[in-house]
Amino acid sequence: MGNYLPAGQFGWVPPEERSADATKIVESVLGSMPPFFVVGQTESSVGKRCVLWDYSRKINDGKHLPTFRQEVGDCVSQGAANAINYLSAMEIVRLGDREKFRPAFQPFIYGVSRVQIGGGRINGDGSIGSWAAEGLKKFGVLFADEPDVPKYSGSVAKTWGNRPGPPTQFLQRAKPFVLKTTSQVTSYEQVRDALANGYPVTVASNQGFQMRGKVDRSKLWGVPAGSWAHQMCFIGVDDDSARPGCYCLNSWGADAHGAPVDDAPPGGFWVDAATVTRMVRQQDSFAFSQFDGFPAQDLDFRLIG
Repeated sequence: MGNYLPAGQFGWVPPEERSADATKIVESVLGSMPPFFVVGQTESSVGKRCVLWDYSRKINDGKHLPTFRQEVGDCVSQGAANAINYLSAMEIVRLGDREKFRPAFQPFIYGVSRVQIGGGRINGDGSIGSWAAEGLKKFGVLFADEPDVPKYSGSVAKTWGNRPGPPTQFLQRAKPFVLKTTSQVTSYEQVRDALANGYPVTVASNQGFQMRGKVDRSKLWGVPAGSWAHQMCFIGVDDDSARPGCYCLNSWGADAHGAPVDDAPPGGFWVDAATVTRMVRQQDSFAFSQFDGFPAQDLDFRLIG
């Protein structure tokens, strides 16, 4: 496999490759978003550890959620779908919700981001993190287990990602399940605060990593190297003073980066705090909430013990 996967496994369109019209849409989306702020937070998240797979395993018979392998340049939708899935799992456990877990369908996110929000202004594969976040707020989540939803494939993603976008029947079915709030995050501290309160964070940047991580302090860490125009998702934080960082879930399959040495889901790696900040400072990373705003949450781990 070598150190890096081929360019077809990426799919984030960085600022320097966007048309003037695409840039204007991004600016409009960002201008409409509320600033990230955890409402009512009275306890510091410094030193805390919160990993959202504790919740996903609780609602999935103790098993991790499947790690997808993208087939085309639809990484933006993969990262956003992962954020939705882990946010949903956290809410089901925390609120005692009797609804069953339903995974998000990635090609729907890909389509609404590129067509309904982006207006078809990207040639070839790829999308933008802010467009996916806005698409989920305006058009909702299509669940993969809805009747007649096809199985994920690169061909479905490409079809739904071009005009006219997802089929009308699925746009209608997704409408009741809109994401309530998305906010841009631009520092490790903001990512840490989001995750410590149960809110996953999509991360789009051109920061690359070696394909195989290195083990340190009982975690598999990503080694920064090269350039990936890519979106992933942060689903855990450990603000350990010795080496603080966040767990980054990728969409290149369970075996892409080597087996985790802790209890993290396969297909990802821990990222140190300085690198997290470097990634989110590229201004296309977002915390997701199914609430209006980001209220502080007392995440009672007795619920998942």
